[in-house]
Order: sequence, then structure tokens, then C-alpha cells
Amino acid sequence: MNRDPSSRRRSSRRNFLKEIGAAASAASLAGCGASPPSAMGQKPLERGVPVSGPRSLHGIDPRRVVEEFAARDLDSMTDTDLYRQAAVIVSKPPAQGLTSFTLHAPLELMARYAVLPWVDPAERSLARLQIVASAAAYESGVTSGELPNAASRFLDLETARRELQQAFPSGDVSRVESLAIQIAAQFGVFPLVRILAPLALTTLTAASHAHIGLWLLLRHGTVDGVVGAELLRAALRLMSADPGGRLTSFSGMQLSGRGRLPKTPREVEQETLEILADPPRHKMGVGGIRGFLEAGEASGNPDSLFGRLLQYDLTDAQIDAAFRAVLRVSAHCMIQHDATQSKFGWSHCLTLPQAACGLASLGIERKLGLATTLVWITTYRSSMSDQVLDCEWVPANIAGDSSVEGALQTSPEFAASRVWHAEPAEFPAVRRALATSAAIRGDQHLIKYTRACFDLAEFDPEWTQLYLAAAAHLGAVWAVEVPRNLIEESLLDGKTTP
Repeated sequence: MNRDPSSRRRSSRRNFLKEIGAAASAASLAGCGASPPSAMGQKPLERGVPVSGPRSLHGIDPRRVVEEFAARDLDSMTDTDLYRQAAVIVSKPPAQGLTSFTLHAPLELMARYAVLPWVDPAERSLARLQIVASAAAYESGVTSGELPNAASRFLDLETARRELQQAFPSGDVSRVESLAIQIAAQFGVFPLVRILAPLALTTLTAASHAHIGLWLLLRHGTVDGVVGAELLRAALRLMSADPGGRLTSFSGMQLSGRGRLPKTPREVEQETLEILADPPRHKMGVGGIRGFLEAGEASGNPDSLFGRLLQYDLTDAQIDAAFRAVLRVSAHCMIQHDATQSKFGWSHCLTLPQAACGLASLGIERKLGLATTLVWITTYRSSMSDQVLDCEWVPANIAGDSSVEGALQTSPEFAASRVWHAEPAEFPAVRRALATSAAIRGDQHLIKYTRACFDLAEFDPEWTQLYLAAAAHLGAVWAVEVPRNLIEESLLDGKTTP
């Protein structure tokens, strides 16, 4: 692998945590009574009220989204205004039922907003049009439920934490939702994420995506309190409606340690890689991600393979080492397998653990995040793959000096090869090409995956080429399926509401 020491210095984990810590610190200020400045100097939107007027996303006919985008001059809006207006729309869960589109819409919005700075200026209008199209399809097709009654003001954050934790097991969806919104309004997003993380990481509801929403909100969203927190409403409702739907591995996620693990981080990393290269196989479960994970837990593989590791009080370095191993395995799964499972299988194999890793990088539920990650990756490796994984594997250089844009339009294997063998000096251009290709296309999983791979290149910079190559592999799947000239006519593909 071509690894660049200067890149490692520029993108150290310390710098990454410093960058993400800025958003967390701003949110923490809100918890101390200060009011952080709004992103880009924009005035926060009133809770739950769509903006009306000539430059508004409200009331757009999704069948005429291209014409309305131009007529309303939406391209002249700031990215933040566009994000906030869309957030008010997609944060309202359907009164009954969820589709994949409506569940993912808040996550998609946060990921698209975050990727916009990388997008080629020539394609920014189309990337922003995708945000408008999703918001229009959502608003047109969803009959939203009522907002819960507002909760009373809390005396302090500890009281807020206790009340939400006591309400959660009751299954009182409205009560839990109102408490969460009040916590965000009174203390900010970061304290709310800390309170929700142990519930979100272990839930089997919401396609196990609740913690992805928490991570995206901190990493990709704003710190506006209520407006941001309401993007979590759909996942929060599903979690609180089924409080018993949780992972059960490692004695029900009881993770009290029994002393220090007598292994170096390097040994932890290597052993994790070896275990996941060829774990025992079991049949794939049915019934979506929940049935898939339930079958994985029923096999006993997570406990038998990683139970001993989690018996110890792991150091931060040991936890990081295990995360690095898991996430390298996840990326290799994307590029070493054929593309038949790339869209929804191997993409989730990476985005689920990456979000847990992101939260852990902020000191949020570090060991619990690793434990849930080991359940997810073991299940994917044991049921979706029938081959031994080689984490030292390098793709053949079949793409030569082709352009990254051209490689993405050729095949997943060709695109992954081209990006893997890119020189470090090309990485900014590679990121721009990958971000642009994902942002101008409508798939929700593609945009989340691309953003996650960018984050992982910061967390584990020694393997930047691996993560960018994985993003290129999935990007090419969609670039070949939806060529540039067909994007506008396929804006509503996959945007199915209840």
C-alpha cells in the first residue's frame, strides 16, 4: 500500500478529535446556559414551522422540483438555509408507518449538507437539487403526527437524564419524545446525545440506525438545539415504542471489566483482524436488519469470538485498535466482494460501526460502542460472506492513469483500483470526485457511506487509500446505474413514502 507519512501527520487522530470537538464544545456551552452562534450566521428556524415565501422549500410539487428550484431561485440560498428549511420538513415522522426513505431522510440530509463543501462547483446546483427533491417528496407524501406536548423545564441536566431514563422503559413514546426535545432546547444537542447514546447503540429498532443519527448530528449537523434534535424524532419514536428490542450479546451488554487486558493495542488489532478474516458461518436471518442481527446473536458468534476481550477494562488505545481492525475489515468487505451486496449490505457493514466509532472518539460510550460494533461486524462476516478476507490484499492496478471521474463510470473494480493506487497528492481531487458523484445522485446509502469513508480516512489515516477505494467501489455501482444525463429524470427514484 502507498502510505504517506506527511498525510499521517496532517490528519492525525488528535487533529481529528480537535476538529469534531469544536462542535461538541459549542453544544456543551448551550448546556452551561450560553447560546452558541448559529451556523453561518443564520437565524434559527422556529420549531416545526416551514418557511413560506418565494424562496422556500415549503409546498414544492415533487413532480416539478426542477422547475420550482429555478422559479424560487433556491440556488441563491446559503447551504445552511437550505439545510435548515429541509430539516423542518424531514424531521416530522409519519403518523403511521415508516419506509426506508422516510427513516433515512434525516440522516441523508445531514450527510448531504456535510458533503457539499467537497462538491465540484460546477455540480453544486445538482447536489443541492437532491436535497430539495428529498424534502419535496417527503412533505408531499407524509402525513405527519402531532408534536408531543412540551415537557416542563428541568431543574438541571442530571434531573433531565434521570427523567428520560425512567420514562424510556414505559413505552410512552410522546413522553420520551417531549423530554428529549426539552433537553435539547434547555441544554443543547451534545448533552442529549450523551443521554441517548446507550439506548441508541443497543437498539434493534429503526434498522439499528439511531446511533448514526446521533453521530451525524454532532459531526454533520448544526448545534441549534431543537431544530437539530428533531431530526432524531423518527428513530426516537421507534426506540421508545419497543424499549425491549435490544441486543443481548455479552450478557445483555453488561460490560463491567475484570482488570486490564495484558495485550498491546497492536496485538488487539491483529487478533481482531484474524478473528474476522474467517469467523464461523451461520445462515442469514430474515426480516430486515433486525432479523439479520437477531440471527447473528442466536448463533453465539459474538460472545464466543469476543466475549473474553470485553471482560476486561480496555484502555482507550485498545478500544481504538479494535475499532481500526473492524473498520478496515468493513472496507475490505466492500472491495473484495462482488457488487451484488454493495448497495445495502456491505454499505451498512461500514456505516453502522463507523458511527459507533465516531461517538467513541468523542468519549461517548466507548466500550459499549465497541461491543455493539463487534456484534454487527461478526454478523455481517458470518452470514453475508463465504470467503476468507485478506486484509493485506491490494487490488491490481488495472486503471492506470485514468481520471477518477472516468473510472467511476466504468465499473466498481476499475474505480476502486484507480483510487487505491492514487498518489497522496491526488487525495483532495479524489475526495472531490467521490463527493460530487455521491452528492448529485439520489441514493441515501451512497451519501452516508461516502461521508463515513471520509471520516475514517481522518480517524485511520494510514489506510486512507482503503477507505477512499471502498467509497469509489460503491460510488461506481451507482454511477454506472444512474449516468449523469439521467439524474434529473430519476430524482424521485427510491423516494417512496407511506
